[in-house]
Amino acid sequence: MKTLTSFFFVIFFSLNALIAQHQNVIIGNLVSWGVPTEPSVIINPANPDEILVGAMSNNYYTSTNGGYSWSHGFLQSSWGVIADPCVLIDNSGRYYYLHLPNVIERVVCHRRENLTSPWSVETSVAYNGTQDVDKEWATYDPIFDRIYLSWTYFDEWGSSNPNDSSCIYLSWSGDGGESWIEPVRISDQKGNAQGGPYSMHGSYPATGPNGEVYICWWGPDGLMFDRSVDQGTTWLTEDINITNQHINWIYSIPGIELGVSFPVITCDRSGGVYDGTIYICWADKRNGYNDTDVFIVKSADGGINWSDPIRVNDDPPDSHQFFPFITVDHITGKVWLVFFDRRNYSDTNTDIYMAVSENGGEGFINFKVSETPFIPYNTVFFGHYIALAAVNDHVIPVWNRMDEGVSTLMGAIVDPDLVGKEDLTVQPVAELIGSPNPFQESLFISFKIKQPSIVSLQLFDITGRLIQTIINNKEYTLGKYVEKINAMELKLKPGIYQIKLIIGNNQVTTKAIFVE
Repeated sequence: MKTLTSFFFVIFFSLNALIAQHQNVIIGNLVSWGVPTEPSVIINPANPDEILVGAMSNNYYTSTNGGYSWSHGFLQSSWGVIADPCVLIDNSGRYYYLHLPNVIERVVCHRRENLTSPWSVETSVAYNGTQDVDKEWATYDPIFDRIYLSWTYFDEWGSSNPNDSSCIYLSWSGDGGESWIEPVRISDQKGNAQGGPYSMHGSYPATGPNGEVYICWWGPDGLMFDRSVDQGTTWLTEDINITNQHINWIYSIPGIELGVSFPVITCDRSGGVYDGTIYICWADKRNGYNDTDVFIVKSADGGINWSDPIRVNDDPPDSHQFFPFITVDHITGKVWLVFFDRRNYSDTNTDIYMAVSENGGEGFINFKVSETPFIPYNTVFFGHYIALAAVNDHVIPVWNRMDEGVSTLMGAIVDPDLVGKEDLTVQPVAELIGSPNPFQESLFISFKIKQPSIVSLQLFDITGRLIQTIINNKEYTLGKYVEKINAMELKLKPGIYQIKLIIGNNQVTTKAIFVE
Protein backbone atom coordinates (compact mmCIF):
# COMPACT_ATOMS: atom_id res chain seq x y z
CA MET A 1 0.00 0.00 0.00
CA LYS A 2 1.24 3.49 -0.77
CA THR A 3 2.32 5.78 2.01
CA LEU A 4 -0.45 8.28 2.53
CA THR A 5 1.14 11.48 1.21
CA SER A 6 -2.01 12.76 -0.41
CA PHE A 7 -2.68 16.39 -0.99
CA PHE A 8 -6.29 17.02 0.01
CA PHE A 9 -7.89 19.08 -2.71
CA VAL A 10 -10.67 20.84 -0.82
CA ILE A 11 -13.35 22.57 -2.79
CA PHE A 12 -15.90 24.82 -1.12
CA PHE A 13 -19.15 25.45 -2.92
CA SER A 14 -21.50 28.12 -1.56
CA LEU A 15 -24.54 30.11 -2.57
CA ASN A 16 -24.73 33.92 -2.63
CA ALA A 17 -20.94 34.33 -2.86
CA LEU A 18 -19.48 36.95 -5.18
CA ILE A 19 -16.12 35.43 -6.17
CA ALA A 20 -14.61 34.40 -9.46
CA GLN A 21 -15.91 31.21 -11.04
CA HIS A 22 -13.13 30.97 -13.61
CA GLN A 23 -10.28 28.86 -12.27
CA ASN A 24 -7.11 30.86 -11.63
CA VAL A 25 -3.71 29.24 -12.11
CA ILE A 26 -0.19 30.33 -11.29
CA ILE A 27 1.85 30.47 -14.49
CA GLY A 28 5.11 31.76 -13.01
CA ASN A 29 6.52 33.10 -9.76
CA LEU A 30 8.96 35.93 -9.05
CA VAL A 31 12.13 35.68 -11.13
CA SER A 32 13.82 38.98 -10.28
CA TRP A 33 12.88 42.52 -9.35
CA GLY A 34 9.42 43.26 -10.69
CA VAL A 35 9.20 40.38 -13.17
CA PRO A 36 7.55 38.43 -14.73
CA THR A 37 5.47 41.25 -16.23
CA GLU A 38 4.14 42.46 -19.61
CA PRO A 39 3.04 39.03 -20.85
CA SER A 40 2.11 37.84 -24.32
CA VAL A 41 0.11 34.64 -24.95
CA ILE A 42 -0.76 32.47 -27.94
CA ILE A 43 -2.98 29.37 -28.23
CA ASN A 44 -2.33 26.77 -30.92
CA PRO A 45 -5.46 26.85 -33.15
CA ALA A 46 -4.82 23.24 -34.21
CA ASN A 47 -4.48 22.07 -30.59
CA PRO A 48 -5.87 24.48 -27.97
CA ASP A 49 -4.22 22.48 -25.19
CA GLU A 50 -0.89 23.95 -26.36
CA ILE A 51 -0.24 27.46 -25.04
CA LEU A 52 2.89 29.63 -25.05
CA VAL A 53 3.40 32.68 -22.82
CA GLY A 54 6.29 35.14 -22.93
CA ALA A 55 6.95 37.62 -20.11
CA MET A 56 9.62 40.14 -19.19
CA SER A 57 12.34 39.94 -19.42
CA ASN A 58 13.40 36.58 -20.89
CA ASN A 59 10.79 34.19 -19.50
CA TYR A 60 8.67 31.76 -21.44
CA TYR A 61 6.07 29.32 -20.15
CA THR A 62 4.43 26.37 -21.91
CA SER A 63 1.30 24.36 -21.18
CA THR A 64 0.20 21.16 -22.90
CA ASN A 65 -3.05 20.70 -20.97
CA GLY A 66 -5.00 23.85 -21.74
CA GLY A 67 -3.38 26.06 -19.13
CA TYR A 68 -3.84 23.99 -15.98
CA SER A 69 -0.11 23.43 -15.45
CA TRP A 70 2.98 25.20 -16.78
CA SER A 71 6.68 24.70 -17.46
CA HIS A 72 9.16 27.57 -17.34
CA GLY A 73 12.22 28.37 -19.43
CA PHE A 74 14.64 31.26 -19.99
CA LEU A 75 15.15 32.58 -23.52
CA GLN A 76 18.78 33.09 -24.48
CA SER A 77 19.97 35.53 -27.15
CA SER A 78 23.37 36.57 -28.46
CA TRP A 79 22.11 40.17 -28.19
CA GLY A 80 20.52 39.72 -24.77
CA VAL A 81 16.84 39.92 -23.80
CA ILE A 82 15.38 42.91 -21.97
CA ALA A 83 11.77 43.80 -22.83
CA ASP A 84 8.54 43.64 -24.85
CA PRO A 85 8.10 39.89 -25.45
CA CYS A 86 5.65 38.97 -28.23
CA VAL A 87 4.76 35.34 -29.04
CA LEU A 88 3.19 33.95 -32.22
CA ILE A 89 2.36 30.65 -33.95
CA ASP A 90 2.21 29.99 -37.70
CA ASN A 91 0.27 27.59 -39.94
CA SER A 92 2.97 24.93 -39.53
CA GLY A 93 2.75 24.97 -35.74
CA ARG A 94 6.07 26.78 -35.34
CA TYR A 95 6.32 29.18 -32.40
CA TYR A 96 7.98 32.61 -32.36
CA TYR A 97 9.29 34.86 -29.59
CA LEU A 98 10.18 38.47 -30.52
CA HIS A 99 11.73 40.96 -28.10
CA LEU A 100 14.02 43.93 -27.56
CA PRO A 101 17.69 43.16 -26.75
CA ASN A 102 19.89 44.69 -24.05
CA VAL A 103 20.86 47.55 -26.38
CA ILE A 104 17.61 48.75 -27.93
CA GLU A 105 18.91 49.15 -31.47
CA ARG A 106 17.08 46.21 -33.08
CA VAL A 107 14.36 43.59 -32.64
CA VAL A 108 15.28 39.92 -32.19
CA CYS A 109 13.13 37.05 -33.50
CA HIS A 110 13.40 33.44 -32.29
CA ARG A 111 11.68 30.35 -33.70
CA ARG A 112 11.12 26.81 -32.46
CA GLU A 113 9.62 24.01 -34.59
CA ASN A 114 7.10 22.94 -31.95
CA LEU A 115 6.18 23.70 -28.35
CA THR A 116 8.94 21.58 -26.81
CA SER A 117 11.77 21.82 -29.34
CA PRO A 118 14.79 24.13 -28.84
CA TRP A 119 14.73 27.74 -30.04
CA SER A 120 16.76 26.96 -33.17
CA VAL A 121 16.40 30.14 -35.28
CA GLU A 122 17.47 33.64 -34.20
CA THR A 123 17.42 36.68 -36.48
CA SER A 124 17.83 40.43 -36.14
CA VAL A 125 15.33 42.97 -37.49
CA ALA A 126 15.20 46.78 -37.65
CA TYR A 127 18.90 47.41 -37.04
CA ASN A 128 20.28 50.42 -38.95
CA GLY A 129 23.15 51.37 -36.68
CA THR A 130 21.91 54.90 -35.92
CA GLN A 131 18.49 54.76 -34.25
CA ASP A 132 16.91 53.29 -31.12
CA VAL A 133 14.00 50.86 -31.33
CA ASP A 134 11.10 50.65 -28.88
CA LYS A 135 7.75 48.92 -28.36
CA GLU A 136 7.82 46.37 -31.14
CA TRP A 137 4.84 44.10 -31.77
CA ALA A 138 4.11 41.43 -34.34
CA THR A 139 1.19 39.54 -35.85
CA TYR A 140 0.90 36.49 -38.08
CA ASP A 141 -1.11 36.43 -41.31
CA PRO A 142 -2.37 32.87 -41.98
CA ILE A 143 -3.58 33.78 -45.47
CA PHE A 144 -0.16 34.61 -46.96
CA ASP A 145 1.94 32.92 -44.24
CA ARG A 146 3.71 36.12 -43.19
CA ILE A 147 4.87 37.72 -39.97
CA TYR A 148 4.33 41.48 -39.80
CA LEU A 149 6.43 43.42 -37.30
CA SER A 150 6.08 47.09 -36.37
CA TRP A 151 8.06 49.35 -34.04
CA THR A 152 9.10 52.95 -33.35
CA TYR A 153 12.43 54.32 -34.52
CA PHE A 154 13.80 57.02 -32.20
CA ASP A 155 16.76 59.16 -33.26
CA GLU A 156 17.65 58.89 -29.58
CA TRP A 157 15.12 57.48 -27.16
CA GLY A 158 14.21 59.98 -24.43
CA SER A 159 15.94 62.91 -26.14
CA SER A 160 14.56 66.42 -25.62
CA ASN A 161 16.57 67.72 -28.57
CA PRO A 162 13.99 69.22 -31.00
CA ASN A 163 16.02 67.85 -33.89
CA ASP A 164 15.47 64.28 -32.71
CA SER A 165 12.23 62.56 -33.69
CA SER A 166 10.25 59.30 -33.67
CA CYS A 167 8.52 57.44 -36.48
CA ILE A 168 6.62 54.14 -37.01
CA TYR A 169 8.14 51.46 -39.26
CA LEU A 170 7.18 47.96 -40.39
CA SER A 171 8.88 44.90 -41.83
CA TRP A 172 7.68 41.42 -42.72
CA SER A 173 9.02 37.90 -43.14
CA GLY A 174 7.68 35.24 -45.49
CA ASP A 175 10.13 32.47 -44.57
CA GLY A 176 9.43 31.83 -40.92
CA GLY A 177 11.43 34.75 -39.56
CA GLU A 178 14.70 33.75 -41.23
CA SER A 179 14.85 36.92 -43.33
CA TRP A 180 13.02 40.26 -43.32
CA ILE A 181 12.27 42.89 -45.95
CA GLU A 182 13.81 46.34 -45.74
CA PRO A 183 11.81 48.36 -43.18
CA VAL A 184 9.03 50.57 -44.58
CA ARG A 185 8.05 53.85 -42.99
CA ILE A 186 4.38 53.85 -42.01
CA SER A 187 3.65 57.10 -40.14
CA ASP A 188 3.50 60.14 -42.42
CA GLN A 189 4.39 62.54 -39.63
CA LYS A 190 7.03 62.36 -36.93
CA GLY A 191 6.77 62.89 -33.20
CA ASN A 192 9.35 64.07 -30.73
CA ALA A 193 11.89 61.62 -29.30
CA GLN A 194 10.95 61.92 -25.63
CA GLY A 195 8.93 58.71 -25.57
CA GLY A 196 5.88 60.48 -24.13
CA PRO A 197 2.44 61.51 -25.38
CA TYR A 198 3.87 63.61 -28.24
CA SER A 199 6.04 60.86 -29.66
CA MET A 200 5.05 58.33 -32.31
CA HIS A 201 4.73 55.27 -30.12
CA GLY A 202 2.94 52.03 -29.27
CA SER A 203 2.32 50.57 -32.73
CA TYR A 204 0.31 47.36 -33.08
CA PRO A 205 -0.32 45.42 -36.33
CA ALA A 206 -3.19 43.07 -37.27
CA THR A 207 -4.31 41.30 -40.43
CA GLY A 208 -7.71 40.95 -42.08
CA PRO A 209 -9.60 38.01 -43.62
CA ASN A 210 -8.07 38.60 -47.06
CA GLY A 211 -4.54 39.30 -45.90
CA GLU A 212 -5.01 43.05 -45.38
CA VAL A 213 -2.46 44.61 -43.05
CA TYR A 214 -3.64 47.09 -40.43
CA ILE A 215 -1.57 49.10 -37.98
CA CYS A 216 -2.41 51.63 -35.26
CA TRP A 217 -0.30 53.79 -32.95
CA TRP A 218 -0.28 56.91 -30.83
CA GLY A 219 0.83 60.17 -32.40
CA PRO A 220 0.80 63.81 -31.27
CA ASP A 221 -2.61 64.23 -32.96
CA GLY A 222 -4.19 61.16 -31.36
CA LEU A 223 -4.92 57.56 -32.34
CA MET A 224 -3.54 56.95 -35.83
CA PHE A 225 -4.21 54.21 -38.40
CA ASP A 226 -2.84 53.01 -41.72
CA ARG A 227 -3.52 50.00 -43.91
CA SER A 228 -2.27 48.01 -46.87
CA VAL A 229 -4.51 45.84 -49.04
CA ASP A 230 -1.62 44.42 -51.08
CA GLN A 231 0.37 42.68 -48.31
CA GLY A 232 2.35 45.68 -47.21
CA THR A 233 3.45 46.94 -50.63
CA THR A 234 1.49 50.21 -50.64
CA TRP A 235 -0.21 52.19 -47.89
CA LEU A 236 -2.78 54.98 -47.62
CA THR A 237 -1.74 58.35 -48.99
CA GLU A 238 -2.44 59.89 -45.59
CA ASP A 239 -2.67 58.28 -42.16
CA ILE A 240 -6.15 58.35 -40.61
CA ASN A 241 -6.61 60.15 -37.30
CA ILE A 242 -9.29 57.96 -35.72
CA THR A 243 -10.09 60.09 -32.68
CA ASN A 244 -9.50 63.55 -34.18
CA GLN A 245 -8.02 64.68 -30.88
CA HIS A 246 -4.84 64.30 -28.88
CA ILE A 247 -5.17 61.58 -26.23
CA ASN A 248 -3.02 61.66 -23.13
CA TRP A 249 -2.15 57.97 -23.06
CA ILE A 250 0.34 58.36 -20.22
CA TYR A 251 -1.55 59.01 -17.02
CA SER A 252 -1.44 58.59 -13.26
CA ILE A 253 -2.89 55.48 -11.59
CA PRO A 254 -2.52 55.25 -7.78
CA GLY A 255 -0.08 52.50 -6.86
CA ILE A 256 1.32 52.26 -10.41
CA GLU A 257 4.71 53.71 -11.25
CA LEU A 258 3.56 54.83 -14.70
CA GLY A 259 0.17 54.44 -16.35
CA VAL A 260 0.56 53.78 -20.07
CA SER A 261 -2.19 52.65 -22.43
CA PHE A 262 -0.86 51.37 -25.73
CA PRO A 263 -3.57 50.92 -28.39
CA VAL A 264 -4.25 47.28 -29.29
CA ILE A 265 -5.77 46.36 -32.66
CA THR A 266 -7.45 43.16 -33.83
CA CYS A 267 -9.63 42.13 -36.78
CA ASP A 268 -12.41 39.56 -37.08
CA ARG A 269 -11.45 36.70 -39.44
CA SER A 270 -14.24 34.34 -38.36
CA GLY A 271 -16.24 34.44 -41.60
CA GLY A 272 -19.29 35.34 -39.51
CA VAL A 273 -21.61 38.34 -39.42
CA TYR A 274 -18.85 40.72 -38.33
CA ASP A 275 -16.08 39.29 -40.51
CA GLY A 276 -13.57 41.99 -41.41
CA THR A 277 -14.54 44.34 -38.57
CA ILE A 278 -11.50 46.04 -37.03
CA TYR A 279 -11.37 46.86 -33.31
CA ILE A 280 -8.92 49.04 -31.36
CA CYS A 281 -8.90 49.38 -27.56
CA TRP A 282 -7.16 51.67 -25.09
CA ALA A 283 -7.78 53.47 -21.76
CA ASP A 284 -7.85 57.18 -20.94
CA LYS A 285 -9.19 59.74 -18.46
CA ARG A 286 -11.58 61.74 -20.62
CA ASN A 287 -14.28 61.26 -17.96
CA GLY A 288 -12.25 62.67 -15.07
CA TYR A 289 -8.97 62.49 -13.21
CA ASN A 290 -10.26 59.74 -10.91
CA ASP A 291 -12.08 57.87 -13.67
CA THR A 292 -9.89 55.87 -16.05
CA ASP A 293 -12.05 53.95 -18.54
CA VAL A 294 -11.53 51.38 -21.29
CA PHE A 295 -12.71 52.28 -24.78
CA ILE A 296 -12.91 50.67 -28.20
CA VAL A 297 -13.47 52.04 -31.68
CA LYS A 298 -14.43 49.85 -34.61
CA SER A 299 -14.55 49.97 -38.38
CA ALA A 300 -16.58 47.83 -40.77
CA ASP A 301 -15.09 49.22 -44.00
CA GLY A 302 -11.41 48.38 -43.71
CA GLY A 303 -10.48 51.29 -41.45
CA ILE A 304 -11.68 54.21 -43.55
CA ASN A 305 -14.55 55.14 -41.23
CA TRP A 306 -14.63 54.59 -37.49
CA SER A 307 -17.22 54.56 -34.75
CA ASP A 308 -17.21 57.00 -31.87
CA PRO A 309 -15.40 55.63 -28.79
CA ILE A 310 -17.48 52.97 -26.99
CA ARG A 311 -16.99 52.60 -23.23
CA VAL A 312 -16.35 48.95 -22.36
CA ASN A 313 -16.43 48.90 -18.54
CA ASP A 314 -19.99 49.12 -17.24
CA ASP A 315 -19.40 50.33 -13.68
CA PRO A 316 -20.42 53.71 -12.18
CA PRO A 317 -18.02 56.68 -12.54
CA ASP A 318 -14.95 57.38 -10.40
CA SER A 319 -12.98 54.15 -10.53
CA HIS A 320 -9.95 53.05 -12.52
CA GLN A 321 -9.83 50.48 -15.34
CA PHE A 322 -6.46 50.31 -17.07
CA PHE A 323 -3.95 48.37 -19.21
CA PRO A 324 -6.59 46.73 -21.48
CA PHE A 325 -5.93 44.10 -24.13
CA ILE A 326 -8.32 42.94 -26.85
CA THR A 327 -8.61 39.92 -29.14
CA VAL A 328 -11.18 38.35 -31.46
CA ASP A 329 -11.90 34.64 -31.45
CA HIS A 330 -11.48 33.87 -35.15
CA ILE A 331 -13.81 30.85 -34.85
CA THR A 332 -16.73 32.30 -32.89
CA GLY A 333 -16.33 35.99 -33.76
CA LYS A 334 -16.61 36.98 -30.08
CA VAL A 335 -14.69 40.10 -29.02
CA TRP A 336 -12.84 39.65 -25.71
CA LEU A 337 -11.06 42.20 -23.51
CA VAL A 338 -9.13 41.95 -20.24
CA PHE A 339 -8.10 44.82 -17.94
CA PHE A 340 -7.17 45.78 -14.38
CA ASP A 341 -10.22 47.01 -12.48
CA ARG A 342 -10.89 48.85 -9.18
CA ARG A 343 -14.68 49.22 -9.32
CA ASN A 344 -15.13 47.25 -6.09
CA TYR A 345 -12.78 49.31 -3.91
CA SER A 346 -12.09 52.84 -2.71
CA ASP A 347 -8.34 52.17 -2.37
CA THR A 348 -5.69 50.57 -4.60
CA ASN A 349 -7.03 47.03 -4.31
CA THR A 350 -7.17 45.70 -7.86
CA ASP A 351 -9.12 42.94 -9.62
CA ILE A 352 -8.92 41.49 -13.11
CA TYR A 353 -12.08 41.95 -15.17
CA MET A 354 -12.95 40.79 -18.64
CA ALA A 355 -15.59 41.87 -21.13
CA VAL A 356 -17.07 40.01 -24.07
CA SER A 357 -19.24 41.10 -26.99
CA GLU A 358 -21.20 38.83 -29.31
CA ASN A 359 -22.73 41.68 -31.32
CA GLY A 360 -19.69 43.19 -32.98
CA GLY A 361 -18.64 45.44 -30.09
CA GLU A 362 -22.00 47.20 -29.68
CA GLY A 363 -22.43 45.91 -26.14
CA PHE A 364 -20.25 44.11 -23.61
CA ILE A 365 -20.83 41.79 -20.67
CA ASN A 366 -18.35 42.57 -17.88
CA PHE A 367 -17.27 39.86 -15.43
CA LYS A 368 -14.61 39.38 -12.79
CA VAL A 369 -12.02 36.72 -13.54
CA SER A 370 -9.53 37.04 -10.66
CA GLU A 371 -10.25 35.13 -7.47
CA THR A 372 -8.75 37.65 -5.04
CA PRO A 373 -7.67 41.32 -5.24
CA PHE A 374 -4.11 42.56 -4.86
CA ILE A 375 -2.34 45.84 -4.18
CA PRO A 376 0.53 46.95 -6.47
CA TYR A 377 3.49 48.95 -5.15
CA ASN A 378 4.50 51.98 -7.20
CA THR A 379 8.13 51.37 -6.16
CA VAL A 380 8.21 48.03 -8.03
CA PHE A 381 7.90 47.80 -11.82
CA PHE A 382 4.40 46.62 -12.71
CA GLY A 383 4.51 46.69 -16.51
CA HIS A 384 2.23 48.48 -18.97
CA TYR A 385 0.01 45.76 -20.43
CA ILE A 386 -1.39 42.25 -19.97
CA ALA A 387 -2.38 39.52 -22.42
CA LEU A 388 -5.29 37.55 -23.83
CA ALA A 389 -5.87 34.78 -26.39
CA ALA A 390 -9.07 33.08 -27.57
CA VAL A 391 -9.56 30.13 -29.93
CA ASN A 392 -12.98 28.51 -30.37
CA ASP A 393 -14.09 29.49 -26.83
CA HIS A 394 -10.78 28.45 -25.27
CA VAL A 395 -10.04 31.76 -23.55
CA ILE A 396 -6.84 32.44 -21.61
CA PRO A 397 -6.17 35.83 -19.96
CA VAL A 398 -2.69 36.35 -18.49
CA TRP A 399 -1.78 39.06 -16.00
CA ASN A 400 0.73 39.88 -13.30
CA ARG A 401 -0.37 40.48 -9.74
CA MET A 402 1.63 41.80 -6.81
CA ASP A 403 1.46 40.72 -3.18
CA GLU A 404 3.66 42.59 -0.69
CA GLY A 405 5.71 43.81 -3.65
CA VAL A 406 6.24 40.29 -5.05
CA SER A 407 5.11 39.62 -8.62
CA THR A 408 3.29 36.49 -9.76
CA LEU A 409 2.23 35.70 -13.32
CA MET A 410 -1.37 34.47 -13.31
CA GLY A 411 -3.77 32.97 -15.80
CA ALA A 412 -7.39 31.85 -15.79
CA ILE A 413 -9.40 29.15 -17.51
CA VAL A 414 -12.42 31.11 -18.66
CA ASP A 415 -15.68 29.17 -18.93
CA PRO A 416 -17.80 30.94 -21.58
CA ASP A 417 -20.93 29.17 -20.28
CA LEU A 418 -20.61 31.03 -16.96
CA VAL A 419 -20.00 34.50 -18.38
CA GLY A 420 -22.65 36.88 -17.12
CA LYS A 421 -23.74 34.49 -14.36
CA GLU A 422 -20.84 35.04 -11.97
CA ASP A 423 -22.60 37.49 -9.68
CA LEU A 424 -26.12 36.07 -9.66
CA THR A 425 -27.13 35.48 -6.07
CA VAL A 426 -28.55 32.04 -6.89
CA GLN A 427 -25.48 30.95 -8.80
CA PRO A 428 -23.18 28.57 -6.91
CA VAL A 429 -19.52 29.44 -7.18
CA ALA A 430 -16.33 27.67 -6.17
CA GLU A 431 -13.45 28.72 -3.95
CA LEU A 432 -10.30 26.60 -3.97
CA ILE A 433 -8.49 26.32 -0.65
CA GLY A 434 -4.84 25.24 -0.49
CA SER A 435 -2.92 23.66 -3.35
CA PRO A 436 -5.13 23.21 -6.41
CA ASN A 437 -3.25 20.11 -7.52
CA PRO A 438 -2.20 17.36 -7.55
CA PHE A 439 -4.11 14.84 -5.40
CA GLN A 440 -3.25 11.24 -4.62
CA GLU A 441 -5.59 8.47 -3.46
CA SER A 442 -8.28 10.73 -1.99
CA LEU A 443 -10.16 13.79 -3.21
CA PHE A 444 -12.33 15.53 -0.61
CA ILE A 445 -15.17 17.74 -1.84
CA SER A 446 -16.85 20.09 0.61
CA PHE A 447 -19.92 22.16 -0.18
CA LYS A 448 -22.37 24.33 1.71
CA ILE A 449 -26.12 24.51 1.20
CA LYS A 450 -27.76 27.75 2.35
CA GLN A 451 -31.29 26.70 1.53
CA PRO A 452 -33.00 23.33 0.95
CA SER A 453 -32.00 22.15 -2.54
CA ILE A 454 -31.83 19.16 -4.85
CA VAL A 455 -28.15 18.34 -5.32
CA SER A 456 -26.17 16.22 -7.77
CA LEU A 457 -22.39 15.75 -7.79
CA GLN A 458 -20.55 14.12 -10.70
CA LEU A 459 -16.98 13.27 -11.66
CA PHE A 460 -15.87 13.42 -15.33
CA ASP A 461 -12.59 12.80 -17.10
CA ILE A 462 -10.98 15.48 -19.29
CA THR A 463 -12.87 14.24 -22.39
CA GLY A 464 -16.23 14.75 -20.65
CA ARG A 465 -16.88 11.04 -19.98
CA LEU A 466 -18.84 10.47 -16.78
CA ILE A 467 -16.75 8.48 -14.28
CA GLN A 468 -19.08 8.43 -11.31
CA THR A 469 -22.24 10.07 -10.03
CA ILE A 470 -21.41 10.75 -6.41
CA ILE A 471 -24.73 12.33 -5.48
CA ASN A 472 -27.80 11.77 -7.65
CA ASN A 473 -30.68 14.26 -7.26
CA LYS A 474 -30.68 14.06 -3.48
CA GLU A 475 -32.48 16.59 -1.32
CA TYR A 476 -30.18 18.43 1.09
CA THR A 477 -31.14 20.75 3.92
CA LEU A 478 -29.17 23.79 5.01
CA GLY A 479 -25.64 22.86 6.09
CA LYS A 480 -22.10 21.84 5.13
CA TYR A 481 -21.36 18.45 3.55
CA VAL A 482 -18.19 16.57 2.64
CA GLU A 483 -17.85 13.79 0.08
CA LYS A 484 -14.79 11.62 -0.54
CA ILE A 485 -13.63 10.21 -3.87
CA ASN A 486 -11.24 7.25 -3.62
CA ALA A 487 -9.04 7.26 -6.71
CA MET A 488 -7.89 3.66 -6.10
CA GLU A 489 -11.42 2.26 -5.92
CA LEU A 490 -12.36 4.06 -9.13
CA LYS A 491 -9.11 2.97 -10.78
CA LEU A 492 -8.43 6.51 -11.96
CA LYS A 493 -5.61 7.07 -14.40
CA PRO A 494 -3.28 10.07 -13.92
CA GLY A 495 -4.76 13.15 -15.54
CA ILE A 496 -7.20 16.02 -15.22
CA TYR A 497 -10.71 15.42 -13.88
CA GLN A 498 -13.75 17.67 -13.72
CA ILE A 499 -16.11 17.86 -10.76
CA LYS A 500 -19.60 19.22 -11.38
CA LEU A 501 -21.97 20.29 -8.60
CA ILE A 502 -25.61 20.90 -9.56
CA ILE A 503 -27.82 22.76 -7.07
CA GLY A 504 -31.35 23.16 -8.36
CA ASN A 505 -31.11 24.72 -11.82
CA ASN A 506 -27.60 26.05 -11.24
CA GLN A 507 -24.23 24.37 -11.58
CA VAL A 508 -20.54 24.98 -11.10
CA THR A 509 -17.52 22.99 -12.22
CA THR A 510 -13.91 22.81 -11.18
CA LYS A 511 -10.97 20.61 -12.09
CA ALA A 512 -8.47 18.50 -10.15
CA ILE A 513 -5.31 16.70 -11.25
CA PHE A 514 -4.70 13.11 -10.11
CA VAL A 515 -1.13 11.79 -9.93
CA GLU A 516 0.05 8.38 -8.76
